[in-house]
Amino acid sequence: MSDEAHRVLVDAITDAADATAVRYGLRDDSGVSMDTLKVAERPGGGYLGVYHSRSPGGRSFRVHLATSSDLLAWRQRAVLDHDASQPMLTPLPGGGFLLAVEAGGAGRPSWLRFHHYPDAGSLLAGRPQRTFDAPHTLVQRDRFSEGTPHVDAATEDLSVVEIGFHYYRGGVVDRQARGRLTGFRTWTAAADPAADAAIEALGVRGNIGGRDCAEWNGARITVIEGQLRRRDWGSWRVFRYDRAAGTAEQLPIRTRRGSTAFGNPKLTVLTAPSGARALLATMFVFGEGAAPGEGGPLLYYRELPAGGAG
Repeated sequence: MSDEAHRVLVDAITDAADATAVRYGLRDDSGVSMDTLKVAERPGGGYLGVYHSRSPGGRSFRVHLATSSDLLAWRQRAVLDHDASQPMLTPLPGGGFLLAVEAGGAGRPSWLRFHHYPDAGSLLAGRPQRTFDAPHTLVQRDRFSEGTPHVDAATEDLSVVEIGFHYYRGGVVDRQARGRLTGFRTWTAAADPAADAAIEALGVRGNIGGRDCAEWNGARITVIEGQLRRRDWGSWRVFRYDRAAGTAEQLPIRTRRGSTAFGNPKLTVLTAPSGARALLATMFVFGEGAAPGEGGPLLYYRELPAGGAG
């Protein structure tokens, strides 16, 4: 790993105040709050974003798709899933997209669901070619949840997909797990106590939930959300996790007015509207730790030094 590239990525994630561009309280053109937004480049130019919002009545969530030309203004295009949340969109090496979501909710324990779209047209139309609902493996399906997926790796034909997710351990706290989807029909999973231990060593006693990773110029960085105290929404923080070393560190994220509570971290290295490579981050700023005008979904990106790949 390049130490310099790693430092550049950490700086880009932690310093929202001096980002190339930033939006607080992000909403699409329909006025829908773009919670847990994950961004990907769109074939042919522009950007795709998946996010969730509360359904009418407020008892469940829906997953939306939007498009943008500048990363700041978003046009809602489709509802990709009902009664689902925490979407993760992954472009596949040979084209097409994999969408992973946390299905269920509204009083029911949630589970992992995967949709495969063979091309951008089917994604924009909200018509997956195939769908897989993962069985619960770490908790009882009728009692506790598994969710907040992220795609760690996927083969071109989706014969193997490596997944990170959380499970509601003992019905007390969310903890980390890793799963594998083989042939888009066979699911295996196991707890990830090493990741839990690294985050817990920093004083996290509440939930350990969503995570994402990004690569640039030989450096790979993984971020995980952790709650210092159970049921305390103002105690959510974002941590960098080094799997090889088995260690973690809290990332001191800085906003213009000094917000302190962050969760749902998502990262994407992409080509910015200027043509430069950039690290884009999205997070949710919880009201209990939000500075005036900074609560809700936050999007920011920083252009990276020229010459780096990824």
